[in-house]
Formats: sequence, structure tokens, C-alpha cells
Amino acid sequence: MELRTLALIALTVSAPLSHASVRAYPLDERIVYTVRIGREAPTTCVFPGALTALEGAAVATKPDDNAAVLLSHQPGTDYFSVRALRETATGALNVVFRGHVFALSFTTDGAPDRVVRFLDEPFAGANPAAKPQASDRFAALVARAKHAAQLAVNESALASTLARAQPGTVTAYPLFTVTVADVFRFEAEDALVVRLRFANESTTAAAYDPAQLAIRVGTTIHPAVWCDGSGAVPPRGHSEVFAVIGGTPGGGRTNLGVGERFSVIAPRP
Repeated sequence: MELRTLALIALTVSAPLSHASVRAYPLDERIVYTVRIGREAPTTCVFPGALTALEGAAVATKPDDNAAVLLSHQPGTDYFSVRALRETATGALNVVFRGHVFALSFTTDGAPDRVVRFLDEPFAGANPAAKPQASDRFAALVARAKHAAQLAVNESALASTLARAQPGTVTAYPLFTVTVADVFRFEAEDALVVRLRFANESTTAAAYDPAQLAIRVGTTIHPAVWCDGSGAVPPRGHSEVFAVIGGTPGGGRTNLGVGERFSVIAPRP
């Protein structure tokens, strides 16, 4: 399959002082993606799910390996970061993801990119059967939300592009309460990931129907399009549940922000 270079026409947000950028590209195996890197700050590349493997040229994980590009990646995560070790540096990386290989080329020519996101939006003409199921995409968003605390410490550039709030609003039910502990906004996917904390202070196990879980925003009810809840809250115990609202394929954008007032609808089974 012939590879062609992707012209750098993408969603670009310029930082006012450093001229660094945030870019988003659709995934396509036919493309060699050019990623601009610098020496002063890392460039973080984010995929829609956990990466299988990385194979590079002129890329190393230690600065003393005489490579031009320094790579930082933790197995099982959906992102990696690269930084130039020289004023003029080039490198290449093949990313194995969901059984496919995506080619990236690194260069110090031009203002560096700070964040590069690869989206589940293939170009027209791509095989639609290759697009992952909606549940896979939502599960990938939840995985990214779970890594948010770590990103805030280790990947500040990436964390700054992820809107997050901790409203702490509580919805009370006869046997349990539900606290909206965290809300994460993923702009490209137009989705919110909500971390809920179910607490049961009674001596009786409580139950709810995760398939009917919904989030009320103002007067509008948004059914969860994905939820990892088991439907049970143990007596004198608690459980943590992640749910996704918005981002439904084929539907319009919801454009919900993290600053809304949220409450939880958790019907009995």
C-alpha cells in the first residue's frame, strides 16, 4: 500500500507565546504523519486506545543512547511523548494499534506541536468496517479519564487540553447516595466521562439498573451511552462507576461543558 505524506491541515490551536499547537488527525494507514518536535518541551501523541507496540529509528528511551529523539511511554497507555535531543533532529516511529501500523515522522523543522491526537475518523473511502465499535471508543475515553491524575503530573501539556471539574454534587436515594466526583470533557469526541461514587450506609445491599443510568443536566436527561457499573452497592460500602454521555455516533453534538450542574438518575432494576 503506497504511503503518502499528510499535509498539515488539521485542527490547530496556537499557544499565544510559544506558537506550540494542538493538532488532530484521522487515523489512516496510508499516511505518514509529520509531527514537529522541539528540545524545550515534550510533544505528546494520543491514540483512541491502548497501544500494542512502538518501533522506532533514531528514537530512544534514554538520553544517553546517542539518539536524536527521546521517547517516553508507559505500557498499557494510549499515549507517548517525544522530545528532540538536538537542535536539528529527525526520527521515525511505527505505532502498532488495534492490529494496524501507523507511521510517524519526527522533525524539528517548524514550530513544535505540543499535542497530536489521532481520531477514529478515517478519510472518505476508507473501509467503514475497520472503524471500531462505539463501545470500544467509549471505553477508550474512560481509560484516558482514569489516567487524568497521572497526566496532570507528568504530561501537563496534554492535561491542559482536557477540561475537568470536580462538582461533588450528591443525589440521594433511599438506600444509597451518588456523588458526581469528576467530570471530563473530550472535545474531539464531544463526550463527557463522569466518575460517580455510589455510597451505601445501610446494612442492606442496594441495587440499581446500570443499563438505565442517566445524567440530568439542568432539565435535560442524558442516558449514559456507556457505563461500567455492576448494578450493586454493598452494605456499608461504596463503588466507583464511570459513565459516558454524549458523543453518540450519528447524532448531533451535545457540547456539554464540565461546569454544568449534574445529578444522577439510577433507577431500581
